[in-house]
This record gives sequence, structure tokens and C-alpha cells, in this order.
Amino acid sequence: MIDSKDFLNLLKEKGFSFASGVPCSYFSRLIDALSVSEDIRYIPATREDEATGIASGLALGKELAFVIMQNSGFATIGDALTSLAQLYKLPILLIVSYRGLEPDRTFPEHSLMGEVMEDSLHCYRVPYWNLTAQSWQATVDTAVSKMRETSMPVALMVEQGVL
Repeated sequence: MIDSKDFLNLLKEKGFSFASGVPCSYFSRLIDALSVSEDIRYIPATREDEATGIASGLALGKELAFVIMQNSGFATIGDALTSLAQLYKLPILLIVSYRGLEPDRTFPEHSLMGEVMEDSLHCYRVPYWNLTAQSWQATVDTAVSKMRETSMPVALMVEQGVL
């Protein structure tokens, strides 16, 4: 498991100063660490498209932000993603819980999105990487480099128990 403080320290080193998102049990430790962070300000959102809008506004102001969401919430960000973040080439890191896999595959609300998540990312032309505890620093480096190079949103998919 990746230590949340170490993860946030790496994101801080990469220039991130804000985060927004919707609570998710996969990210409870990360959100707890954000709540006491002096370096990265967390702005809670009620919906994932709202969090994407917040991160977009920050990007327009030349701040780097990441968005925390469940993959079911990814289905709600289509308009904010395409007509705002991608249209205006805004660098945003999406940190997405990869639900619908084992052990929560038995939850019907997660199963379908788990099956179509990677296809959805491809359709929206969002580059993504699966975050693992073994090579997480290199994965974050690669994703953030791609985000900066293209000035576009990228995603990290996070399975249960990784972060």
C-alpha cells in the first residue's frame, strides 16, 4: 500500500497545490491526509463534474490540481472534460478508483463501469496508467510528464488497497 503522505509529497514536488473530489472509501486515507496538508489544499465537491470544473478553473489560473473520483463518477464528467478541460488544454490529473473488479465486483453499481472503464478512457482520449504499490513513483512521473507535455487531462486508475 502506498503511504498517502508520500504520495502527496510526490505530487507537491510535481507542482500540485490543489485537489478536489468526491469522497470514496478507496481514498479515505488520502482524503484524511489532504485534510491536514499544509501544501495541497483540498476542495470537496458534491459531484465529479463539479470537481473537474474546480480543477479546470485552477488550471486556467496556472495552478496544478488533481481530481479524486470513483470510476462511476467518471461517467458524469463528459461535458466538463470535453468542452472545458480538453477544449482549453488544461493539465489535470484524474485519480480514479477502479471499482468493479474483485473484491467489489458483486456490487451491481460498480460491475458495469468496471467492465467499460478502460474503453471509456479510450473514447474520451484520456491517457491512463494503473497505479501499483510496486512502481507508483515511476507511474506518477510518467503520467504527470504526459499531462505537462500535452497540457491535457490524464488518469491514474487505482484498485482497492493500493492507496
